Amino acid sequence: MSKVAFVKVKDVNKEGVHDAVKKALELAEWKKFIEGKKFFIKINGISDQVVPGQCTSPWVIESVVYELKKSFPDCELFMGDADLAAAKQLDKASKAWGYLDIADKYDVKFVNLSNEPLIRVDCGGKVFKQLDLPKILLDVDTIINIPVPKTHCLTTITGCMKNHWGMVPRFRHQFHPVADQAIPDINHYFSKTRFNLMDLTISMEENAPRTGISKICGIIMASPDRVAADYTIARFMGFEPNKIEHIINAEILGLGSTKDIEIVGDEFEVDPFKPPEPDKQPIFFWEMRLRKIPIVKPMLFDTPVFNLLAAIATKYNTFLWYNKFGKKYIEQISQTPWASEFEPLWEGYE
Repeated sequence: MSKVAFVKVKDVNKEGVHDAVKKALELAEWKKFIEGKKFFIKINGISDQVVPGQCTSPWVIESVVYELKKSFPDCELFMGDADLAAAKQLDKASKAWGYLDIADKYDVKFVNLSNEPLIRVDCGGKVFKQLDLPKILLDVDTIINIPVPKTHCLTTITGCMKNHWGMVPRFRHQFHPVADQAIPDINHYFSKTRFNLMDLTISMEENAPRTGISKICGIIMASPDRVAADYTIARFMGFEPNKIEHIINAEILGLGSTKDIEIVGDEFEVDPFKPPEPDKQPIFFWEMRLRKIPIVKPMLFDTPVFNLLAAIATKYNTFLWYNKFGKKYIEQISQTPWASEFEPLWEGYE
C-alpha cells in the first residue's frame, strides 16, 4: 500500500504553510525513507520572473529545509535545478525567488545543475541507454523532490516524475517526442529519490508549466512513491490518470503503484484544472510540428539554428506572455492572503 498525504493549508501565512508541510511529512512517514547524510533537494526553478505557480514556493522550500536540518543536524544539504534548453534562467531565478536567501540562512549550497561536471552512466532504459548526469546527483545519498504539480502542454500534468526532467541538464529537449517513456527512464535510474513533497499551494493550469494560469489550491501532498503521487495529483486536478502515459509506463517499470494507494490526512477533494491546450501555446505548437518534418528537424534542432529558436522562445515567455498575462496573474494573487509570500519578491524583482 502506497501512502500519499493530502493536507490543506489552514492559515495562509508562513507558519501555516510550515505546519501543513510538517504534517504531510509526518503522515507519509518521511524519516523512514531518508538515508545517509548528504541530501539534494530538487526544486522547480523554471522562471526568473515571479509569477506565482511557476516555481516552487519559498515558504515550502524553507519548511522542508528547516525540518531536514532539525531532524538530521549533521547532514550536508544541497538544493537546485537546471537551466532550460531555451534559457539560462536558474541563476536569476535563485535570486528573484529568494532561494539564495534560504540557502544562506540554513547553510545550504545552491546548485545550478547545468554548470556541474557530468558523468556518463548506464541506465538501460527504452529511450535512454545512457545518461550524462551532474556529478553532485551521483554523490548524494538521498534526493528529496519538491515539484510544483501543474498542467503541462506535453504530458498533461507535471508532478514528481516530470520534475526529474531537470536532472538531465543537456539536450533533454531533444526527447520531447518520446517524453512519455523518457520520463520513466530517468526516474528508473534515480532510485535515490526517496521522498517527494508536492507544493500545491499555488499551481498553474491550462498552458503551463511556464505560461499557464496561476491557480490557488492551498494543498501540500507527500509520498515516497512517485507513481502513486502523480496518480493522485492527476485525480486532484480532475484528469483521468490511466490516460497519462508516463504514469502508466512508470508503473510498468516497477517505479510505484497506481492501484494500492492510501490517502491520509485531510479529506481528499478534486479541484478541476483547466486542461492544457497545446495548439494555443505558440512555442509548443511550432516545436512539435517542426520536429515531425524529417528534413527540417535536424536543420533546426541539431544545429546552431536552435539557439535562434531558443532566443525567440525566451522573448515570447519573458516579454510577450509576461506583459500580457503574467502581470495580470500577479495582480490577482496580490489581492489574496497569499500576497504576503510574494510581495517582498515582487519588490526586489521590480
